[in-house]
Amino acid sequence: MSAADVGSMRGQVEVLRAQIDSMQDVLLERTRSLAGLQVRITRSTASARSSDGCVEIVVDASGAVVGVTLSGGSYGKHSAAALGNLILATATSAAEDMRRQVVEMTKPFTEAARIDLPDLVPGVLGLREILEPRPTSVPVSGDERWDRTVLRSSGNV
Repeated sequence: MSAADVGSMRGQVEVLRAQIDSMQDVLLERTRSLAGLQVRITRSTASARSSDGCVEIVVDASGAVVGVTLSGGSYGKHSAAALGNLILATATSAAEDMRRQVVEMTKPFTEAARIDLPDLVPGVLGLREILEPRPTSVPVSGDERWDRTVLRSSGNV
């Protein structure tokens, strides 16, 4: 191997090192950005108020109810059943708003990297489930076990 070949190889190695360093820097920055996004999402809440103002619901990033406020007149204005339905409808509205907020917050990451929400926040629905719900399962004729859970582990797939 000539001195020129060795010099050329050293030059190629330096180019590769620079590329690897650049990729590591990009990865580190993306990791920091994702960590910041996770913090923003976990601290996020959404609220909704019923049209008559009797009920206000606050939900967290997963859509779980973390606050319920009923106005003083809500009991006299609604029957127990109607008030319960109003609470459920308002909670659903707040959860839908939270889902929209999370989709917007994660859009730059999910579009750029083709990652999904569960990759960022364990336990939440993925964009596919939110934006394109799957049809419900229908039993195949004669299959009485269609609704059982199928458990798989490595080696049994």
